[in-house]
Amino acid sequence: MPNYLKLLVLSILFVSCNKDNNNTPAPDVPGTITVTSPSAIAIYTNGNTLKVEGEMTDNNGLSTARVEIRNKTTTALLYQQSSTTGSVSFYRFLWNWTITGITTTTIATVKIVARDKQSNEISREIDVTLDN
Repeated sequence: MPNYLKLLVLSILFVSCNKDNNNTPAPDVPGTITVTSPSAIAIYTNGNTLKVEGEMTDNNGLSTARVEIRNKTTTALLYQQSSTTGSVSFYRFLWNWTITGITTTTIATVKIVARDKQSNEISREIDVTLDN
């Protein structure tokens, strides 16, 4: 192989190996939500507390955590709360809703939403039974 070709090959190898990867952001890994409460098999009644508890993670840093509880049939909002997470990658959530206004057996959807600093959202839903 002629010397100029050797030099060309070495130059290409050097440039490709010397690439600065420090400015490349980490790939986005979808966050996770783990729910420890509520239980889909339990019945929650007026006057009692429905506890929504668990944890969420995201490699880009979380910005907000939110819970919504809606009537599954009518989609009427029964309860909502949001928390700022402070750009952490791990957040433990706990929301308590004292159940009121349920007049008949109602299936409700508990939706937990995590939003990261890049505005990506993931959610987890659990259906529960509410009763008077």
